[in-house]
Amino acid sequence: MTVASHGHPSGASDPIERRLDLPAVQTTTRRNKTTELLRHAFLRGDLVPGQRLKELELCAALNVTRPTLRDAMGKLVHEGILVQIPYKGVSVAEFSPQEILDVAETRFALESQAALRIAKQDNGYGLAALRRALQEHIAALESGDEVEADLAHLAFHRVLYEVSDSPLLARIWPLIAARIQMAIMTDYAARHDPRRNKELHTRLVEVIEGGNEAAIVEEIRRHVIESAEEVVFVIESQLARPPSNASS
Repeated sequence: MTVASHGHPSGASDPIERRLDLPAVQTTTRRNKTTELLRHAFLRGDLVPGQRLKELELCAALNVTRPTLRDAMGKLVHEGILVQIPYKGVSVAEFSPQEILDVAETRFALESQAALRIAKQDNGYGLAALRRALQEHIAALESGDEVEADLAHLAFHRVLYEVSDSPLLARIWPLIAARIQMAIMTDYAARHDPRRNKELHTRLVEVIEGGNEAAIVEEIRRHVIESAEEVVFVIESQLARPPSNASS
């Protein structure tokens, strides 16, 4: 019996030449683009809390198939921007005043730790990254592009977690990012104030650079807790306000 050069009997099929029955790699470009467009519609306020999404209308508007749309919506459900309601479909998530305060308390604990760790770094890497994120946020605010400003705002806080030299905080970020995004959007809807936004983040970076631990914690408290309380006050005042067409 003659042996082939690969060590297999001549005439036997070579495993390397066998046809592999594997699934084809699918591109995610359209799904990612659809996800991005839906997220931007949410940031712009085109999709409002509690609104039910109609698949056929969205498919027509976005020029995508239903499977692509459903994949994109599934990602946003995972992020917390959308919610899947049994027998009713998918709706835009609602963010109650109590949720705003709950998220703020969690953020205060996490972001205080992140800021303190960045302030203690000897190499200044985290602070430099935070300054760059601040400049990008300010540039987006000054451009007047509301969507980019909100995304840059979210990116600023992502950097705060990711450059803190804490693997745990970096892993926590994806779990809380959607809630922070909702808080940012709710704040924007309640009070459109780019100048205040710029001043808050500039002062936060300056305080972290100063290195005073008590001042850093107090600034995070002002940045997160007080801001959330102010937003809740605005929302509750709006809810208590009678409709403009109400009889006097």
